[in-house]
Amino acid sequence: MVSKRTKADDLSEPAVVERAKSMANEWMWAVSLQHDRIVNPRNEDQRFHPWGLGSFNEADIHFLVIALGRLRQAAATIEHVPSCWDSVRNAIKAFDDALPWRKQLRDVFEHLDDYATDSDRRRTNTERKKLQVWSTTGTGLIFLGYDVDWNKANEAAKNLYSAVKAIYESFPRIAKRQQRSPQKGGSE
Repeated sequence: MVSKRTKADDLSEPAVVERAKSMANEWMWAVSLQHDRIVNPRNEDQRFHPWGLGSFNEADIHFLVIALGRLRQAAATIEHVPSCWDSVRNAIKAFDDALPWRKQLRDVFEHLDDYATDSDRRRTNTERKKLQVWSTTGTGLIFLGYDVDWNKANEAAKNLYSAVKAIYESFPRIAKRQQRSPQKGGSE
């Protein structure tokens, strides 16, 4: 069993919630950006596309997987707010269930050298011969035995982000401070 990480003693629950929301904002933006780059290839990227603009940049898939993982990590910081953790834990589970491919693609991308050489340090049995074999579908691709759907990934990210945002908006101390001094011109 993995033990729970401890937070600094002087870090308040409202500070954890605010930080989680702030980080979730950044990574949700990154997910949205990568999703858009994949589904709407840019004309200015033509020179980077070996097969023309009918395809996406493979690098964008790597960046999307990173952004999805960081969004999940941002949400997981709410673990340090016990009164809110159950709802976020459920949202993380729904996120993981919707994206069963995210973890394996992350492991393969992060440890590419091990997978490219069929090293004994691989975390899965993914073989080097499968690393550059994929086919596109109407809304994604088939890769490493997974049906990766860009729209489902984006929707799962939005749902997880919404769970973090709901905690932020309902957290008592933060809600009171927002009522006293609303933000001017800021965006989420």
